[in-house]
Amino acid sequence: MKNLSSALPTCFSLLILPLLFFFLSFTLCFGGNVTYDSRSLIIDGQRKLLISAAIHYPRSVPGMWPELVQTAKEGGVDVIETYVFWNGHEPSVSNYYFEKRFDLVKFAKIVQQAGLYLILRIGPFVAAEWNFGGVPVWLHYVPDTVFRTDNYNFKYHMQKFMTYIVNLMKQEKLFAWQGGPIILTQVENEYGFYESFYGEGGKRYAMWAAEMAVSLNAGVPWIMCQQFDAPDIVINTCNSFYCDQFKPIFPDKPKIWTENWPGWFQTFGAPNPHRPPEDIAFSVARFFQKGGSVQNYYMYHGGTNFGRTSGGPFITTSYDYEAPIDEYGLPRLPKWAHLRELHRAIKLCEHTMLNSNPVNLSLGPSQEADVFADASGACVAFLANTDEKNEKIVEFRNMSYHLPAWSVSILPDCKNVVFNTAKNAGPYYEWVGAGLTSVKIDGFNNGTLDLSTFNWTYKIGLQGEKLGIYKADAVDKVHWVASSKPPKYQPLTWYKVAVDPPAGDEPIGLDMLHMGKGLAWLNGEEIGRYWPRKSSIHEKCVQECDYRGKFMPDKCRTGCGQPTQRWYHVPRSWFKPSGNILVIFEEKGGDPTKITFSRRKISSVCALVSEDYPVANLESFQKSGNGNSSSKASVHLKCPKTSSISIVKFASFGSPTGACGSYSQGECHDPTSLPVVEKVCLNKNECTVEVTEENFTKGLCPGTTKKLAVEAVCT
Repeated sequence: MKNLSSALPTCFSLLILPLLFFFLSFTLCFGGNVTYDSRSLIIDGQRKLLISAAIHYPRSVPGMWPELVQTAKEGGVDVIETYVFWNGHEPSVSNYYFEKRFDLVKFAKIVQQAGLYLILRIGPFVAAEWNFGGVPVWLHYVPDTVFRTDNYNFKYHMQKFMTYIVNLMKQEKLFAWQGGPIILTQVENEYGFYESFYGEGGKRYAMWAAEMAVSLNAGVPWIMCQQFDAPDIVINTCNSFYCDQFKPIFPDKPKIWTENWPGWFQTFGAPNPHRPPEDIAFSVARFFQKGGSVQNYYMYHGGTNFGRTSGGPFITTSYDYEAPIDEYGLPRLPKWAHLRELHRAIKLCEHTMLNSNPVNLSLGPSQEADVFADASGACVAFLANTDEKNEKIVEFRNMSYHLPAWSVSILPDCKNVVFNTAKNAGPYYEWVGAGLTSVKIDGFNNGTLDLSTFNWTYKIGLQGEKLGIYKADAVDKVHWVASSKPPKYQPLTWYKVAVDPPAGDEPIGLDMLHMGKGLAWLNGEEIGRYWPRKSSIHEKCVQECDYRGKFMPDKCRTGCGQPTQRWYHVPRSWFKPSGNILVIFEEKGGDPTKITFSRRKISSVCALVSEDYPVANLESFQKSGNGNSSSKASVHLKCPKTSSISIVKFASFGSPTGACGSYSQGECHDPTSLPVVEKVCLNKNECTVEVTEENFTKGLCPGTTKKLAVEAVCT
């Protein structure tokens, strides 16, 4: 066992400072040493099976970090892993930068607040499809410098940067022995692939890097991934699509997988690579089945290569990586959910697996079981079928188990399968209830007949759907009754009508306000389910939202008593020039004669600006492409490209109140406001009105910060 620090956790004593301790109990204090032996990491005296998720802080923005970390946690993750990007933090010699997307301390503290551990892969060479592999370009221009070998200049600057990072983490109390989240640190990255190119200088450099890192006294273990001759003072780890057969160099080291690739990076001009979630789950289950203790997804959230940060051969701006969380921060289904269920199953096995030695049993030519049983009688089994094509029925402990090809079944009690890596949904999802929950028939002499508790069977879908009568090539499979007056308010009715596309090029919505509930198709394309169900008039709604004060979900609701959804998007690309077939299946009953298409059209535009609008904000607004070229406060109005401003409905310079659609004059009002705006804007597609003394009354309402509010109609 390696004891890397004798420091005590930095938690306050309950007896000395009871009130302060009670307050601090709301923030996590990880505390304790991080040690290890051949089986696992040992954190604060407890063995751990750890599932880690790579999220690179510069590949998203700080506003996304809490949600990304939380989504990973909800996916069953224990640890967040990230590289440290040297060229982002030291853009010029000794000029350090830790702001905005490169605020490493903020990112680490968000991880800590979420109750997760952190693996910090300092490198400082990181590769990562990142510009220059993370090494600052300026170092290339320091005379006599050769990267990643026994070279004085490279080693000097590398050590200087790594020392800075470790000291910064200590200063912020972010290592585990200080009560922080950091449990592992990495030096270099996949150097074993390249060491031989540098000859003896490469070997000396690898040894130096390990010794230098350990000398920094971070107080947690150091790892070196894909380093095939790593010294005993660090843990060598595996990077690959599969690491179940990996073994550490030294027998006293735990089995760690630093990069499990759940997808792959994208390059311009190449097809989009995909990795099925079943295969990812298989690789993870096999890794833990074969004695693994720490597994990290690279990437769990890939994010974006902003600016010029992408490196390598034509790497795209998107670094989505087909990761469990997509580029925009949303869970990628079914991958995210499938892996979440895997993680839950593995966690059920953690204690037994870490406190027993596995016994391997052959169940067939490509089938095996690894069984973990501890002294208490607890038992865990992993049943694997590594046959790439054929499913198998295996016998294990006098019971039969079905193993799909290339799959692992997890049995936390050596009896019941809670997860199989090849089946792509939640546990027992087929038994989750749906549909009718109560059936009662009124009108009998003896009262209401309640059939709710009877056994029910059901038929999936409708006959019309089975026949595909909403499709152009099958619409005539049934006999339609032509009528200029189709039946109204009749349940369980199919309707069909030929329609022309609405004029123009605006987006189109299908107005289903007067229908009941059902489904709609256009030219065989599924518009979707419609249901103009109204919200309750008894809910609390507002006409205008007051942004001040703490926000809650029910604070600023609108539309009480109105249909939840009236219009249903129909992409214009679905329309033909003529002869479009709209098919409706109505379940409850409605008036099909009142179904209409609506064009999503902007009919009015508004603008509001203060006379002291800061220039800095204006410049930022202009750079985003939404402003104008003026350095003065101004309003900018823009109609859709096919329309122009026909009426200036409202204009007031002074102290106008209200919001777009309900502006009104305040006590301070310049009567020249309307003609000034009309002169600049009428009959134009877009216009800009500057807030200047030339345009508006000089000295109006002294001591008042004035605003200009405008609303115009586009036709």
